[in-house]
Amino acid sequence: MKKLINKASVILKKVEASTITKAVSIALLIGGLVCIYLIKGNTLNTNNPTINGTNTNQNERYNVIETKEEEKEEENHVEESEQIEKVPENIIEKPTTPSTFETNTQTVPKSVIDPQPSPNNTAPSENNHTSTTKNADAEVVAYVNETESYFGNANLKEDIKARFIVIVDFLFYNGKIKGYTLNDLSAKTKLQVLKIALSIDAKIDKYIPGYKESITKTTDKVYTNIKNKIIESYLTITTKICAYDKSTCDSAKKDFQDMKKAFSITWNIIKNLVSNGTNHLKEWYEIFSGKTN
Repeated sequence: MKKLINKASVILKKVEASTITKAVSIALLIGGLVCIYLIKGNTLNTNNPTINGTNTNQNERYNVIETKEEEKEEENHVEESEQIEKVPENIIEKPTTPSTFETNTQTVPKSVIDPQPSPNNTAPSENNHTSTTKNADAEVVAYVNETESYFGNANLKEDIKARFIVIVDFLFYNGKIKGYTLNDLSAKTKLQVLKIALSIDAKIDKYIPGYKESITKTTDKVYTNIKNKIIESYLTITTKICAYDKSTCDSAKKDFQDMKKAFSITWNIIKNLVSNGTNHLKEWYEIFSGKTN
Protein backbone atom coordinates (compact mmCIF):
# COMPACT_ATOMS: atom_id res chain seq x y z
CA MET A 1 0.00 0.00 0.00
CA LYS A 2 2.80 2.44 0.88
CA LYS A 3 4.56 1.65 -2.38
CA LEU A 4 1.42 2.58 -4.33
CA ILE A 5 1.11 5.87 -2.51
CA ASN A 6 4.78 6.69 -3.17
CA LYS A 7 4.35 5.93 -6.84
CA ALA A 8 1.30 8.15 -6.96
CA SER A 9 3.23 11.03 -5.38
CA VAL A 10 5.99 10.73 -7.93
CA ILE A 11 3.49 10.73 -10.74
CA LEU A 12 1.73 13.82 -9.37
CA LYS A 13 4.97 15.69 -9.05
CA LYS A 14 5.73 14.99 -12.66
CA VAL A 15 2.33 16.00 -13.89
CA GLU A 16 2.28 19.61 -14.86
CA ALA A 17 -1.36 20.40 -14.83
CA SER A 18 -3.84 22.68 -13.24
CA THR A 19 -5.17 22.25 -9.74
CA ILE A 20 -8.38 20.73 -11.08
CA THR A 21 -6.41 18.19 -13.04
CA LYS A 22 -4.44 17.30 -9.94
CA ALA A 23 -7.61 16.98 -7.87
CA VAL A 24 -9.19 14.72 -10.45
CA SER A 25 -6.05 12.64 -10.62
CA ILE A 26 -5.94 12.34 -6.86
CA ALA A 27 -9.60 11.26 -6.75
CA LEU A 28 -9.06 8.65 -9.42
CA LEU A 29 -5.97 7.40 -7.64
CA ILE A 30 -7.82 7.06 -4.33
CA GLY A 31 -10.74 5.29 -6.07
CA GLY A 32 -8.34 2.83 -7.67
CA LEU A 33 -6.71 2.13 -4.36
CA VAL A 34 -10.11 1.49 -2.74
CA CYS A 35 -11.05 -0.91 -5.52
CA ILE A 36 -7.78 -2.79 -5.14
CA TYR A 37 -8.32 -3.06 -1.38
CA LEU A 38 -11.88 -4.33 -1.80
CA ILE A 39 -10.80 -6.92 -4.35
CA LYS A 40 -8.07 -8.28 -2.06
CA GLY A 41 -10.48 -8.40 0.85
CA ASN A 42 -12.95 -10.52 -1.15
CA THR A 43 -10.17 -12.87 -2.17
CA LEU A 44 -9.16 -13.43 1.45
CA ASN A 45 -12.76 -14.09 2.49
CA THR A 46 -13.17 -16.65 -0.29
CA ASN A 47 -10.14 -18.75 0.75
CA ASN A 48 -10.67 -18.44 4.50
CA PRO A 49 -14.36 -18.02 5.21
CA THR A 50 -14.03 -18.38 8.97
CA ILE A 51 -11.40 -16.01 10.26
CA ASN A 52 -11.49 -14.16 13.53
CA GLY A 53 -9.15 -11.19 13.30
CA THR A 54 -7.57 -9.57 16.31
CA ASN A 55 -5.48 -6.42 16.04
CA THR A 56 -2.60 -6.65 18.50
CA ASN A 57 0.44 -4.36 18.88
CA GLN A 58 -0.82 -2.39 15.86
CA ASN A 59 0.75 -4.97 13.52
CA GLU A 60 -2.60 -6.32 12.21
CA ARG A 61 -1.96 -9.94 13.24
CA TYR A 62 -4.75 -12.41 12.60
CA ASN A 63 -5.28 -15.68 14.41
CA VAL A 64 -6.65 -18.32 12.05
CA ILE A 65 -8.95 -20.68 14.01
CA GLU A 66 -10.26 -22.86 11.28
CA THR A 67 -9.57 -23.28 7.59
CA LYS A 68 -11.64 -25.09 5.06
CA GLU A 69 -9.01 -27.89 4.84
CA GLU A 70 -9.11 -28.43 8.61
CA GLU A 71 -12.90 -28.70 8.45
CA LYS A 72 -12.63 -31.31 5.71
CA GLU A 73 -10.02 -33.26 7.66
CA GLU A 74 -12.19 -33.23 10.77
CA GLU A 75 -15.24 -34.33 8.79
CA ASN A 76 -13.25 -37.25 7.31
CA HIS A 77 -12.08 -38.23 10.80
CA VAL A 78 -15.66 -38.21 12.09
CA GLU A 79 -16.83 -40.32 9.15
CA GLU A 80 -14.07 -42.88 9.78
CA SER A 81 -14.99 -43.07 13.48
CA GLU A 82 -18.65 -43.63 12.61
CA GLN A 83 -17.70 -46.39 10.18
CA ILE A 84 -15.61 -48.14 12.83
CA GLU A 85 -18.48 -47.94 15.34
CA LYS A 86 -20.84 -49.47 12.77
CA VAL A 87 -18.65 -52.57 12.15
CA PRO A 88 -20.77 -55.69 12.91
CA GLU A 89 -19.77 -57.56 16.06
CA ASN A 90 -19.47 -60.85 14.21
CA ILE A 91 -16.66 -59.37 12.05
CA ILE A 92 -14.56 -58.32 15.03
CA GLU A 93 -12.24 -61.14 16.09
CA LYS A 94 -12.96 -62.30 19.60
CA PRO A 95 -10.46 -64.32 21.67
CA THR A 96 -11.48 -67.90 22.18
CA THR A 97 -10.31 -70.41 24.77
CA PRO A 98 -9.07 -73.52 22.97
CA SER A 99 -10.01 -76.85 24.49
CA THR A 100 -6.78 -78.41 23.22
CA PHE A 101 -3.16 -77.42 22.71
CA GLU A 102 -1.27 -78.49 19.62
CA THR A 103 2.26 -79.79 20.04
CA ASN A 104 4.15 -80.91 16.98
CA THR A 105 1.82 -83.33 15.19
CA GLN A 106 -0.27 -84.39 18.17
CA THR A 107 -3.20 -82.67 19.79
CA VAL A 108 -2.96 -82.84 23.53
CA PRO A 109 -6.22 -82.31 25.47
CA LYS A 110 -6.06 -79.38 27.82
CA SER A 111 -7.25 -81.55 30.58
CA VAL A 112 -4.02 -83.38 30.08
CA ILE A 113 -1.83 -80.23 30.30
CA ASP A 114 -3.82 -78.56 33.04
CA PRO A 115 -6.24 -81.24 34.64
CA GLN A 116 -9.26 -79.88 36.43
CA PRO A 117 -11.16 -81.78 39.14
CA SER A 118 -14.69 -82.77 38.25
CA PRO A 119 -17.55 -84.19 40.32
CA ASN A 120 -17.05 -87.62 38.75
CA ASN A 121 -13.24 -87.55 38.84
CA THR A 122 -12.12 -87.03 42.41
CA ALA A 123 -9.13 -88.23 44.39
CA PRO A 124 -9.37 -91.76 45.77
CA SER A 125 -11.00 -91.79 49.17
CA GLU A 126 -10.00 -93.78 52.23
CA ASN A 127 -12.93 -96.09 51.53
CA ASN A 128 -11.67 -96.81 48.02
CA HIS A 129 -8.22 -97.63 49.38
CA THR A 130 -9.71 -99.96 51.98
CA SER A 131 -11.80 -101.68 49.31
CA THR A 132 -8.74 -102.18 47.10
CA THR A 133 -6.80 -103.68 50.01
CA LYS A 134 -9.65 -106.08 50.81
CA ASN A 135 -9.80 -107.22 47.19
CA ALA A 136 -6.02 -107.72 47.08
CA ASP A 137 -6.06 -109.68 50.34
CA ALA A 138 -8.82 -112.02 49.18
CA GLU A 139 -7.43 -112.65 45.68
CA VAL A 140 -3.82 -113.22 46.72
CA VAL A 141 -4.75 -115.53 49.61
CA ALA A 142 -7.01 -117.51 47.26
CA TYR A 143 -4.15 -117.86 44.75
CA VAL A 144 -1.58 -119.22 47.24
CA ASN A 145 -4.13 -121.55 48.85
CA GLU A 146 -5.05 -122.91 45.44
CA THR A 147 -1.38 -123.43 44.60
CA GLU A 148 -0.81 -125.43 47.80
CA SER A 149 -3.79 -127.63 46.94
CA TYR A 150 -2.13 -128.64 43.63
CA PHE A 151 0.49 -130.81 45.38
CA GLY A 152 -0.22 -134.52 45.16
CA ASN A 153 -1.71 -134.14 41.67
CA ALA A 154 0.87 -135.27 39.11
CA ASN A 155 -1.02 -133.57 36.31
CA LEU A 156 -0.44 -130.18 37.92
CA LYS A 157 3.30 -130.50 38.41
CA GLU A 158 4.18 -127.90 35.78
CA ASP A 159 1.57 -125.53 37.17
CA ILE A 160 3.12 -125.91 40.62
CA LYS A 161 6.56 -125.02 39.25
CA ALA A 162 5.28 -121.92 37.50
CA ARG A 163 3.24 -120.78 40.48
CA PHE A 164 6.12 -121.30 42.89
CA ILE A 165 8.19 -118.79 40.89
CA VAL A 166 5.26 -116.36 40.79
CA ILE A 167 4.81 -116.52 44.58
CA VAL A 168 8.52 -116.10 45.34
CA ASP A 169 8.79 -113.17 42.93
CA PHE A 170 5.70 -111.63 44.54
CA LEU A 171 7.23 -111.87 48.02
CA PHE A 172 10.82 -110.85 47.30
CA TYR A 173 11.31 -109.53 43.76
CA ASN A 174 8.48 -106.98 43.29
CA GLY A 175 6.36 -109.43 41.35
CA LYS A 176 2.57 -109.39 41.06
CA ILE A 177 -0.28 -111.80 41.74
CA LYS A 178 -3.61 -110.98 40.08
CA GLY A 179 -2.24 -107.51 39.37
CA TYR A 180 -1.40 -106.77 43.02
CA THR A 181 1.97 -106.27 44.70
CA LEU A 182 2.95 -107.20 48.24
CA ASN A 183 2.45 -103.58 49.33
CA ASP A 184 -1.24 -103.82 48.37
CA LEU A 185 -1.84 -106.34 51.17
CA SER A 186 -2.67 -105.57 54.77
CA ALA A 187 -0.01 -106.48 57.35
CA LYS A 188 -2.14 -109.32 58.71
CA THR A 189 -2.60 -110.83 55.22
CA LYS A 190 1.12 -110.57 54.52
CA LEU A 191 1.74 -112.87 57.51
CA GLN A 192 -0.91 -115.29 56.27
CA VAL A 193 0.62 -115.43 52.77
CA LEU A 194 4.12 -115.94 54.22
CA LYS A 195 2.88 -118.86 56.33
CA ILE A 196 1.30 -120.56 53.28
CA ALA A 197 4.40 -119.83 51.17
CA LEU A 198 6.58 -121.55 53.77
CA SER A 199 4.40 -124.65 53.40
CA ILE A 200 4.67 -124.49 49.58
CA ASP A 201 8.47 -124.19 49.81
CA ALA A 202 8.64 -127.31 52.01
CA LYS A 203 6.41 -129.26 49.61
CA ILE A 204 8.54 -128.23 46.60
CA ASP A 205 11.53 -129.87 48.31
CA LYS A 206 9.42 -132.97 48.98
CA TYR A 207 7.59 -133.43 45.68
CA ILE A 208 9.99 -131.78 43.20
CA PRO A 209 13.47 -132.16 44.73
CA GLY A 210 16.29 -130.21 43.05
CA TYR A 211 13.85 -127.86 41.28
CA LYS A 212 14.86 -124.75 43.21
CA GLU A 213 18.53 -125.38 42.46
CA SER A 214 17.86 -125.85 38.76
CA ILE A 215 15.93 -122.63 38.30
CA THR A 216 18.48 -120.68 40.34
CA LYS A 217 21.14 -121.65 37.77
CA THR A 218 19.11 -120.17 34.91
CA THR A 219 18.38 -116.77 36.47
CA ASP A 220 19.99 -114.06 38.56
CA LYS A 221 17.34 -114.60 41.26
CA VAL A 222 17.96 -116.91 44.20
CA TYR A 223 15.33 -119.58 45.02
CA THR A 224 17.37 -121.94 47.18
CA ASN A 225 17.18 -120.04 50.50
CA ILE A 226 13.48 -119.15 50.38
CA LYS A 227 12.78 -120.74 53.79
CA ASN A 228 15.12 -118.37 55.66
CA LYS A 229 13.85 -115.33 53.70
CA ILE A 230 10.24 -116.22 54.60
CA ILE A 231 11.08 -116.66 58.30
CA GLU A 232 12.97 -113.35 58.41
CA SER A 233 10.11 -111.49 56.72
CA TYR A 234 7.56 -113.01 59.08
CA LEU A 235 9.55 -111.96 62.17
CA THR A 236 10.17 -108.43 60.82
CA ILE A 237 6.50 -107.78 60.02
CA THR A 238 5.35 -109.26 63.34
CA THR A 239 7.76 -107.00 65.25
CA LYS A 240 6.23 -103.95 63.57
CA ILE A 241 2.66 -105.12 64.23
CA CYS A 242 3.40 -105.71 67.92
CA ALA A 243 4.24 -102.00 68.28
CA TYR A 244 0.62 -100.93 67.64
CA ASP A 245 -1.76 -103.93 67.47
CA LYS A 246 -1.63 -106.29 70.47
CA SER A 247 -4.39 -108.58 69.22
CA THR A 248 -2.77 -109.26 65.83
CA CYS A 249 0.62 -109.47 67.53
CA ASP A 250 -0.52 -112.24 69.89
CA SER A 251 -2.15 -114.09 66.99
CA ALA A 252 1.04 -113.89 64.92
CA LYS A 253 3.13 -115.24 67.80
CA LYS A 254 0.71 -118.15 68.22
CA ASP A 255 0.89 -119.00 64.51
CA PHE A 256 4.67 -118.95 64.65
CA GLN A 257 4.59 -121.67 67.31
CA ASP A 258 2.76 -123.89 64.82
CA MET A 259 5.28 -122.98 62.11
CA LYS A 260 8.21 -123.92 64.37
CA LYS A 261 6.90 -127.44 64.77
CA ALA A 262 5.75 -127.95 61.17
CA PHE A 263 8.92 -126.66 59.47
CA SER A 264 11.61 -127.34 62.07
CA ILE A 265 12.47 -123.74 62.83
CA THR A 266 15.12 -123.70 65.55
CA TRP A 267 16.61 -120.86 67.57
CA ASN A 268 19.90 -121.39 65.78
CA ILE A 269 18.20 -120.49 62.50
CA ILE A 270 16.88 -117.32 64.13
CA LYS A 271 20.31 -116.41 65.52
CA ASN A 272 21.87 -116.88 62.07
CA LEU A 273 19.35 -114.43 60.66
CA VAL A 274 20.23 -112.01 63.46
CA SER A 275 23.90 -112.23 62.56
CA ASN A 276 23.01 -111.18 59.02
CA GLY A 277 22.29 -107.68 60.22
CA THR A 278 19.03 -107.41 62.14
CA ASN A 279 19.04 -105.82 65.60
CA HIS A 280 15.69 -107.14 66.85
CA LEU A 281 17.00 -110.16 68.73
CA LYS A 282 14.93 -109.43 71.84
CA GLU A 283 11.69 -108.96 69.89
CA TRP A 284 12.35 -112.02 67.74
CA TYR A 285 13.00 -114.14 70.79
CA GLU A 286 9.63 -113.10 72.19
CA ILE A 287 8.00 -114.18 68.92
CA PHE A 288 9.97 -117.42 68.81
CA SER A 289 9.09 -118.25 72.41
CA GLY A 290 5.48 -117.17 72.05
CA LYS A 291 5.79 -114.77 74.97
CA THR A 292 2.87 -112.38 75.28
CA ASN A 293 2.69 -109.16 77.32
